[in-house]
Amino acid sequence: MSETLAEGGSRISPGRRIVILVWAMILTLVPCIAGLAVLATRDIAGGFTAHLAPPSIWFDFALGQEPLAALAAILVALGTYVLLVRLGEKRWPSELAPAFAILELGLGIVLAALAFGLLMGVLTLSGGVVWRPPTSIDWYAALANGLPQGLFGGLLLGLAVQGGTARLATQALGPVAGVVLAALLASWLVSSGWKLPPIQRVNATLGGAILGLLWLRRQRLWLGLGLSTAWGALSGAVIGGPALFCAEDTSIYEPGRGILIAWLRGTDGPEGSIPLLIGCVFAVGWLTWRAWKEGRFSKA
Repeated sequence: MSETLAEGGSRISPGRRIVILVWAMILTLVPCIAGLAVLATRDIAGGFTAHLAPPSIWFDFALGQEPLAALAAILVALGTYVLLVRLGEKRWPSELAPAFAILELGLGIVLAALAFGLLMGVLTLSGGVVWRPPTSIDWYAALANGLPQGLFGGLLLGLAVQGGTARLATQALGPVAGVVLAALLASWLVSSGWKLPPIQRVNATLGGAILGLLWLRRQRLWLGLGLSTAWGALSGAVIGGPALFCAEDTSIYEPGRGILIAWLRGTDGPEGSIPLLIGCVFAVGWLTWRAWKEGRFSKA
């Protein structure tokens, strides 16, 4: 398999393209399953630990187990990806080169924080959302649960869309197909099993295209991982659930109130809003233009 995966471009035969696409499916699903399996054990482990702890202990296991489980799941998902690439492609994943980790991961986190802050600022100042006062809801509990869940969901989304789909689909079918498949995968992951508004599905698709284009330009995962992970964490903290499975109820704000009409602010939160749609369209357009200028679309 390593020889098949090593060859790229127009030299790939139809049979090899199929092998690469099958491998892409494996590399997309297995790290996600491994991470989710770790999360599935948190209730058992948390309940067992809380049972052994003295009643007067200061640490709140209900709040503490969620961040710890999310961190463990993230490490397992990343480790599974590295192990699969090492075994299946006979190489260490250069797309996760440690030399670029801090700079590009940090840049992605900063960009996500700025974008999310701008979005929520626009919705708040325009009357699109109303924030719940700390006296009406436990903000600490909301953040302790929503933020790590969203962090893990964003990490899985970025890893699957970039490392599993955009990278290998580009190798097998070309850069345009790679970006398109990355966008479709993101839409499916976010909306699978959920009845989401059309605008929210479009925003999820555009988000996947952004991740695919970031991979196409950088040929590394860190920037996209920082972007998707930070966005997932912030979205999870505000909405009150993981970005991968957008919760219908909210946590520390109420999207259903305010003076803006529902279709403009998003009936289920900021991820279904018109301002986010405008921002995603702009980002996809700019990244596509930059990738075109850099000659990325001419490389098979």
